[in-house]
Amino acid sequence: MSNETRICNDKMQKNDNSCVNVQKHTRIPNMNALAMFVSQIFVVVLLAIAAILPIATAKITLILCLIIMLTFIALWPLHGNVIDRAIALCAGIASTWFATGVLKGWLPKSVIIDNETVSMSKFIAAIHPYERWAVSFALILVAATFVTFLRQMLRENRTNLVRNLSHTLTASIACAALPGWLFLPSIISFMPSLRNLDGGILVIVLCIFMLIALSGLSYLWVRNNYEEYETGIVSHDIAISILPIMLSGMLVYIAGLGMLVAA
Repeated sequence: MSNETRICNDKMQKNDNSCVNVQKHTRIPNMNALAMFVSQIFVVVLLAIAAILPIATAKITLILCLIIMLTFIALWPLHGNVIDRAIALCAGIASTWFATGVLKGWLPKSVIIDNETVSMSKFIAAIHPYERWAVSFALILVAATFVTFLRQMLRENRTNLVRNLSHTLTASIACAALPGWLFLPSIISFMPSLRNLDGGILVIVLCIFMLIALSGLSYLWVRNNYEEYETGIVSHDIAISILPIMLSGMLVYIAGLGMLVAA
């Protein structure tokens, strides 16, 4: 028996109209779904344009990432108060600061010399920023987990402890992953030098597929948790739709590593 059916059966004992209400909550209003779809397309297109255009710079991508992060924090569709928002925002700012630091200037456009041999010095120079940001990302997650748990322990009323922990950590991970998009301009400039072009294309296709899959999950999240996640409000649904795009910063990071391996 599905959860929805069980809920309906339980509520029918109290109110004959309860099942109708539950059924209504399982569908996303057309306007909300459209707003989610447009928001996702708009954000991805902006990030792609910032990385592809010849006049684009890392600063443009950085500004877009900060705007996306602040938009999510302002709309905040999850449970929590100002403290939870502050934790997620601090995680995002710290991750952005580290990513900006390791990406001073562009990464090498090629690690190949003489059209065949991989230059180890260039390879190390190219992979070093990825290593540094990975370490900083891990440290940020550890710090966010510790602070979030401590914040929950200091609450006078510790109801819904697991839910509140998961919401704050989800937001913190998303904000910390978002700066992964800062690697995209360098990845695009690196692609023409690939010896194994098929491998590079495969990496891109897989990342795009995972991005689409993550984006689709946001609709399921809204549909299946209409009451739990305070959805139904258009602004909240838009924030939920932005969440997988933020998490996809890690996909961009993984794509960059894949490009280096494919080189």
